[in-house]
Amino acid sequence: MTEERNNGAAGDSDSGVCGRREGGGRIAGAPDARSTQEPFLSVSLCGAKGRLLFGFAAFVSWTNLLICFEGLLRDSVAYGGGVVHDPFLVGACVTAALLLVVAAFRRAGSQGGRAAVSRVRRRLPVIAASAGAVCAIAAVLLSAIAVSNGPHIWFLATILGAGAGCFVAYFTLAWGSVIAAFDMRDILAVLCAALCLQWALFVPVVLFGPEVKVALAGILPFLSWGCLRGFGDGGVEEGLPRIAPCTPGGKGTECCDGVVPRLSAALFCFALTIEFVWTCNVVMTSEPLDEGLFWLVYVYVLGAAALVMGIILGLMERWRAYRMELFYRTAFAFAVVGSVALPLSYHHLFFSYAVVYVAYALITATMWMLAWAVMLMRKRAPYRVIGCVFGLQFLALPCGFAAAKFMQWYAAAQADADLLPYVGFVAVVVLVAAYAFLLPERVLLLLSPRLLKLSHESLDDRCRDAAAAFGLTERETEIFMLLARGRDVGYIEKTLFISRNTVNTHRKNLYRKLGIHTQQELLSLIEDSLG
Repeated sequence: MTEERNNGAAGDSDSGVCGRREGGGRIAGAPDARSTQEPFLSVSLCGAKGRLLFGFAAFVSWTNLLICFEGLLRDSVAYGGGVVHDPFLVGACVTAALLLVVAAFRRAGSQGGRAAVSRVRRRLPVIAASAGAVCAIAAVLLSAIAVSNGPHIWFLATILGAGAGCFVAYFTLAWGSVIAAFDMRDILAVLCAALCLQWALFVPVVLFGPEVKVALAGILPFLSWGCLRGFGDGGVEEGLPRIAPCTPGGKGTECCDGVVPRLSAALFCFALTIEFVWTCNVVMTSEPLDEGLFWLVYVYVLGAAALVMGIILGLMERWRAYRMELFYRTAFAFAVVGSVALPLSYHHLFFSYAVVYVAYALITATMWMLAWAVMLMRKRAPYRVIGCVFGLQFLALPCGFAAAKFMQWYAAAQADADLLPYVGFVAVVVLVAAYAFLLPERVLLLLSPRLLKLSHESLDDRCRDAAAAFGLTERETEIFMLLARGRDVGYIEKTLFISRNTVNTHRKNLYRKLGIHTQQELLSLIEDSLG
């Protein structure tokens, strides 16, 4: 962001907009600027948050309507509607994954041709929305007229999926940049509401005809684009944050931070397992789920996700602290229950199917929040974090689908009911490995969820105040600020160009001066100063 953008919104807090802007273009609601009597989490819906609610909900709903079995692409050739859906899913997810990962690891481009690049960036959102709408409408029409499972249909559906994947990748990065521009206290309730609202649109898709499917396939991308327009870097309406273009450029920081790969790997395992269990529910059960119950599945998912998220948000408000681990624990619990219930789905498909959907809704919400936490605490560029984390999520979906299809082929000569307990066991093992080793809760503490009520600047200020109060040296203060952001000794060694022994010596000295013994006590020391 430009320096003008950083300093040009000093009067926002007096103009009735949502939140106030601090250095770096962030909309912040730092607790020292609010009365202690005010709510910890904001539930108001001003213009900026309204755009976020409906635009982000339209985007995630459109994406899931295309990749879920009972969404827009289900045909009548065979149960599961896989003639168009299956190749479309693979084409869309693989394309989106590749584009997101490339964006995450791409280095900043050259500065030549700025005018041409600027024109392209201004046109990219509407181009991506148009491509997504056209590909989705064509796929819906193809699924409506499909009468056989021929190679020409698979080829065309894969091409359409690849086109839709371009829209998914671009808008994932764009909405990630928007979310990164807000203080999470201001938008956490809105973000949860958007991720719940997406499931409401599945009900009319199930209950009504192909006209509704075509309308949703074409309207949702442009609704998302229309809401996204106000967040651009030009012509910003009052109350909407300016964001940098999501196309990689400028000064980007490295992607290979220890937490980002852990988040990405954990989400990969969760998404792979959930897609695997979903598909096994469809292809390895004795009797398919009654089509008349499809709408009830999504009503259950909507109600359960809203209830769980509402309870967690209520606890955060009561404790006046971020507790991201509550989302993570609950998503893990639902995923395990859905996987364990897989053997029951041979005759009771509804329970396992619906529970796994709730797990998917919760883990998606959790990863959006944790990605935001990484962008704040580690000062990571949004496109790098979002690209890496959600690129692996989209890659996991076709991998889980392929694994389930392999199980279907393997089970052709055996009784499916005999294999389902082993399938459920493998799913649980993968989930436990992700929860216990890839992203254990102690890693979440490195993001210091309860400290996220601070912006970059206010956290630095508190560290400097504490350093002055306890008589830390300049070098000890630098290390203190890095430790407050969850950095480890290896990172500090490389950043400050000093040896590991020197880092450990300074850390030992500042711990002694602060009267603490661990990094968690250091974080607690700052928490206690929040009042």
